[in-house]
Amino acid sequence: MKKKLVICMLGIMVSPAYANQVDSKILELENQILLLKQQMEEDRKVRQYLISQQQEIKQDQLKNNNSKSQFSEHDLRFYGQLRLDGAIDFESSNGGTFGKLNSVPLEGTNGNRSEFNLTASRLGVDLKKNINGKDLNAKIETDFWDGGSGDGKLRIRHAYIDYNNWLLGQTVSLTGNLETATESVDYTAFLGTAWVRVPQVRYNFTLDEHHNLKTALEYVNSRSSELPALTAKYTYKNGDITGLVQGFVNEKRAHLADKDIDKLGWGVGTGLKYQITPSSSIQGNYYHIEGDQKFLPYTAQGSTANNALAGGDFSVNAAEDDLDLNELDSYVIGFSHKFNPLWRMNLAASLFQYADDTAYAKNNPLMNKTLTDYAANIYFTPIKSLDLGVEYHYGNREVFNGSDVDVSRLNLAAIYKF
Repeated sequence: MKKKLVICMLGIMVSPAYANQVDSKILELENQILLLKQQMEEDRKVRQYLISQQQEIKQDQLKNNNSKSQFSEHDLRFYGQLRLDGAIDFESSNGGTFGKLNSVPLEGTNGNRSEFNLTASRLGVDLKKNINGKDLNAKIETDFWDGGSGDGKLRIRHAYIDYNNWLLGQTVSLTGNLETATESVDYTAFLGTAWVRVPQVRYNFTLDEHHNLKTALEYVNSRSSELPALTAKYTYKNGDITGLVQGFVNEKRAHLADKDIDKLGWGVGTGLKYQITPSSSIQGNYYHIEGDQKFLPYTAQGSTANNALAGGDFSVNAAEDDLDLNELDSYVIGFSHKFNPLWRMNLAASLFQYADDTAYAKNNPLMNKTLTDYAANIYFTPIKSLDLGVEYHYGNREVFNGSDVDVSRLNLAAIYKF
């Protein structure tokens, strides 16, 4: 009886301690269950992310497979732009929607006029194929620009292949300075901006991540001999700075009745762009050219035929059995600023200064002595891929005999890229 009583008393004394242990165990189990649920939720999110990534990879693979046509093993990327250009002339005009400051009639054309066309719309395709571990890249791009008449003739802009540092075909000349150019609304760019596209054979030297050198033989169909022009371009890019040094030599030729006269034309240029802030930059370009009217736009004057006595590059001096070369210094400086994703603006000032103490200047009094142009534009991008631009130009053309004419015009553009 006493043993039973002792056992009962011990049970009464032990039971509260045992109950506390049970409660503690239950709380610990509940916490472990909560942690397990959280872990399961995290595992579920990870699985969903992996599944979505796999689906994106499959979609990309499907796009890549679809990009390969049935008749080509190349990766293809089609692109283009629909472009409406317009111009309103307030003072003096030479017609068209694009700048022709170099040939505005000296007597001027008073009165307002306007013109619009879509000839700068373009279509293109990039091709890519891996050959022996190296990428072969090719491009074909066309537009409908015919020089401004609006007839819409199909024109080749780019057509080339680029493989193992060699480029063969037509693209922008090494005399081009688009890397340091200011954005314009006028399709032909600002005075002093070089963008001419010519057939060429080019080799690329990648010196390191900041330095690049290219050389080329380029075909120039403008009062030249049978020899191609030799061009070269050095590019430096490091952070906020982009710099260019470029040049060319080109044998000029005039065909006379009983002989040909040859002389060497040449030019050197430099360009610099500095990104002041992520939204602002200043850029400029300089060229000195003797005896050429092909590589730099707005330099053409008179005829481009080989048997013509005078053009913007040279005139024939039959008495001296020589070619009188025209000499030009070109300057352009610009400022660009992006206000926000919707609005951006550009300012530019340009000058063509031809030497007036040469035999060419004395023998060709109606050829250009100076061209000046001041321009400002603003772009609005209401939706992705759509740009609306307006640009005002005020310029002057003066010839060697002192006659001149002022130009005032407004350029407009609506561009949808795809």
